Amino acid sequence: MQRSDSDALRAPVTVSYARALVRAFGKTRGERDELLKGTGIQLEALDQPGAHMPVSALVVLAANITRRHGELWPLSAASVWSTSLQGALDVATRTAPTIEDALITGARFGSTRAPFIRNRLRRTARAIQIEISPAVAMDDALWHAVALAVSLNVHAVYTQLLEDAIGQATLQFPWAPPADAERLVPHYSCAVKFNAAAFLFDVPKELCARPSPFADPELHAKAIEALEAIEKPRSDSEALTRIVENLIASRLPQRLGEEEAARLVGTSRRTLVRRLAEGGGAFRPLLDAVLRERARVMLAAGTQSRDEMAAALGYTDATSFSRACRRWFGERGVRD
Repeated sequence: MQRSDSDALRAPVTVSYARALVRAFGKTRGERDELLKGTGIQLEALDQPGAHMPVSALVVLAANITRRHGELWPLSAASVWSTSLQGALDVATRTAPTIEDALITGARFGSTRAPFIRNRLRRTARAIQIEISPAVAMDDALWHAVALAVSLNVHAVYTQLLEDAIGQATLQFPWAPPADAERLVPHYSCAVKFNAAAFLFDVPKELCARPSPFADPELHAKAIEALEAIEKPRSDSEALTRIVENLIASRLPQRLGEEEAARLVGTSRRTLVRRLAEGGGAFRPLLDAVLRERARVMLAAGTQSRDEMAAALGYTDATSFSRACRRWFGERGVRD
């Protein structure tokens, strides 16, 4: 069953894309803060290992970049669309037995890495295609930019898989070519077609039976297992809890409140409280858990003073921080 637009916007996505984009387009602290405006994400949160953000925040970031740099901005961030950022999806696609199996894998699991798009496998008399559409509302300029970014990633994967036959594949876009379409030429080895019926990647059937040059049954099976674990439906409350935890962490040293958290995930405070309760949680314990974990990491590192740690976690004074540490860790807490 497909997610609704609001469900897709709330879905958690790794901050790796956001981190790479902010580094590519934000050369100064001021520029980086401007790119993150309206996302609800603090710059420091992007460097947290394993951190996630709601899809809505990533969409706002992409919209900010599009307004500043135009629809062709993905061409200026080629490294972001490299296969290295795709994790298990890249491994599963490249190690599939055949090109057809790779297309099936990409169509099935593409949204696990990019919940802001939907993929559908199509078969025609002459080709197998992956049709890609937005999973959340985007204006034309933003969707054109996002589609261009997706196409660059697809191209990076299948250039490796199809090797010298990549020129027989086609990327199709359902809009007119941009005014400076010549900028696209160096970035694609496959054919590119505009004014098509849909946004899709088309591979002739005679190529689909080819074995993948990276076929590895054991590695493919492990990567599929990892993707299935990601794809496994989470309860709404579990996904929401994960998003709220990351939002709390991203705002430190500022303390995120329930009202602001509800606004950032696109719901009311009452609904936020209810949905967290459905999962057996509440906002205050989540805040406390985030502060406790951040304190544990800082105490273990031993590189900051009591005053510095208190300030980093938003405490008004070091004594309050020490009191919290004793509550969390007993005698291991920082002494007054």
